[in-house]
Amino acid sequence: MDDRPDRFVHETGRHRVALLETQGITKKFGGLTAVDHVSLKLADAELRCIIGPNGCGKTTLFNLITGHYKPSGGRILFQGRDITGQAVHRISRMGIGRKFQVPGVFDELTVYENIRVPFFSGQRQPMLMFGRMDAAAHDEIMANLAGIDLASKAGEPASNLSHGQRQWLEIGMVLASRPRLMLLDEPTAGMTVAETRKTARLIRRISAQTGISILVIEHDIGFIREIGGHITVMYKGAIFREGSYRQIQEDPAVREIYLGRRR
Repeated sequence: MDDRPDRFVHETGRHRVALLETQGITKKFGGLTAVDHVSLKLADAELRCIIGPNGCGKTTLFNLITGHYKPSGGRILFQGRDITGQAVHRISRMGIGRKFQVPGVFDELTVYENIRVPFFSGQRQPMLMFGRMDAAAHDEIMANLAGIDLASKAGEPASNLSHGQRQWLEIGMVLASRPRLMLLDEPTAGMTVAETRKTARLIRRISAQTGISILVIEHDIGFIREIGGHITVMYKGAIFREGSYRQIQEDPAVREIYLGRRR
């Protein structure tokens, strides 16, 4: 039986629930509290950025949501379903896809084959890497590549791609698994200014065209401004502020801990 939910809003009785909700989630490593009672709600089709200084708990929060870490306290709900501490593969099958800071592409495979792997895994069907497949599947894979502007690179080894293109390929790989929620951890790290702007446009387009909820960790304030959406500021493991880009930019306390340190 497929663990993944359908593409519609989940309801419990008459009450509409958040797609993702963390309830007082906490993670301690010995005497260090990396995530401190974080309560966060993410709606269907929402695009949100999480910012904060290094070491504030952003990536640890992602690791808790995806099952890489087990929380010390609190709960995590996905479409109203308690997924706290479940195995990584089960959480992935429920519809949570993640892109890590360092692109995890397969250099020895072509760009096309990199998309083909999660495409068939998402369908939970067996795949022969060099076997035949139907035209509909091929067309969908090529449409995925076109969406990340890599259709012209389909037959090339992934090792030939630039750094920015590798980042886009991994976003395409996450999309190929058909998630309901995408977690993007610093998707513009190491990119040029032009690549960063293109990535912002790509993420906005994915959000608008697919209805997938997207949660982004990022440091580049120019990227945050271009991507739009709601912003959550973390500081010392906890949620410090939430609001629009303008509200966050004009908040003197946020500028003191984060924005004022960057140009």
